[in-house]
Amino acid sequence: MSPSLLLLVSLTLSSAGKDGKAPRTGDFKDDFLDPPSKATMHYRLRAPEKLPAQNRLGLIVCFHGLHGNEDSITDFAVGAVSRAGLLDQYVIMGGKSKGTGWEEIDDKDVLAWLAWIMKTYPIDPRRVHAIGMSNGGGMVKRFGFRHQDLFASVTSYCGVEVALSGGASGKPPPATGPMSPAETRTEWYIVHGNADKTVDVGASRRTVQQLRVKGYRCIYREIEGADHGGILGNADVADDVIRFLHAVRHKEVAPSKEEKADLASMPAKLKSGKLDAVAPVLAEAERIGGPAAAKAIVAALGNSDADVKKAAAKSIEATSFGREAVVALVKLLKDKSDDVKAAAYRALASESARGSPEALDTLLRAARAKTTPPAERALAIEGLGKTVKLEFLGSFEDKLAIWSLVLLLEDADQKTREVAFAQLEKLVPDTFGYKPDQPEKDRKAAALKWRSWTATKCGPLEKVAGGKKGAA
Repeated sequence: MSPSLLLLVSLTLSSAGKDGKAPRTGDFKDDFLDPPSKATMHYRLRAPEKLPAQNRLGLIVCFHGLHGNEDSITDFAVGAVSRAGLLDQYVIMGGKSKGTGWEEIDDKDVLAWLAWIMKTYPIDPRRVHAIGMSNGGGMVKRFGFRHQDLFASVTSYCGVEVALSGGASGKPPPATGPMSPAETRTEWYIVHGNADKTVDVGASRRTVQQLRVKGYRCIYREIEGADHGGILGNADVADDVIRFLHAVRHKEVAPSKEEKADLASMPAKLKSGKLDAVAPVLAEAERIGGPAAAKAIVAALGNSDADVKKAAAKSIEATSFGREAVVALVKLLKDKSDDVKAAAYRALASESARGSPEALDTLLRAARAKTTPPAERALAIEGLGKTVKLEFLGSFEDKLAIWSLVLLLEDADQKTREVAFAQLEKLVPDTFGYKPDQPEKDRKAAALKWRSWTATKCGPLEKVAGGKKGAA
């Protein structure tokens, strides 16, 4: 058991955990009190009416901004999870800080409160996530970094600037490679508006830079023109946050004993069975998810039955299984079935949008290569479009992917131009008069304007093509 989880268990023996009563469900408010530690928390909690018998639910812990309360971010999270159709899979709770905002003095109470939740509700410890805004966004960055053994993901909306320190002791992990934080630690999602006059956007830009220097995987959404209060109103980003955290599993918290036993038997079943027989096994592998279930999903991707391979790829669209699964997906691009290859491309697009460098590199190569079969090239281009869609709000993170889409507007093949333009045209206010089917002279003139615009957003092509993914 991780150090913070051990601390959580030792901090509290709540009355709710001792009296044998069933946990409260629905949407309610209450006060948590733990006499042994004197920890307290006024909170709001939303739990499914029907609770599973085993620890299967995800947990989203919400932290309000300055002068906020237990409703502030909880309302936001409940709404986004509801739109995703996932309310029956999550406990969502928001607490109220002791003062007007969150400070280190609140940490002890938060830990005890988390311990009570984990003891009282059937929470999967590999699916615990933190979301905060403003002062609460700073809280989840500081507290989340210090207690990475608790959180699979941390999402900070316009968070105040904090130092990212503490957490695991001992030799720091390498910044790159299979043992880097990107492959082994908490994942991050940072959102900020560049018109924020309350917390300057530089606070989040510097957080993203800190995380990347340390080797963490971090998605950054900068929203051009968004102010401090209105940033939560972008439903596209909010929905993406929920898809992201729903896909992520804690990489260091081990599956339960029962799950480990199931995982051990899964590869043999998924490697050779037909879809009807393996569908429940595949669904359980998807539920467990993360690198722990990678061998199971890789076995399904290697099944000779095309339907099983497609179903396994579909699982990866919703759930991340880590680098091992992405490598197996790439191999499927040589499958004899066009349907299987299409499923693999769609799964790679989801992984790329979640920050997998291997998935993005594969899509870039397939989209740019004139030797890629037209149908596959189109799928790769659509995958790049999915990867960068929300970046056009203002962050322009995957600069080479954006440049690649723009350069494909000049491709000799009209169908390729059409697919590339379809990814771009709804994301920009001005398409510079470009049409994929217009005369070559007019098309080239418009394409030059596209190049000029892209250089202002992403930097010169020569610099981007010779460097790495741009930082904030």
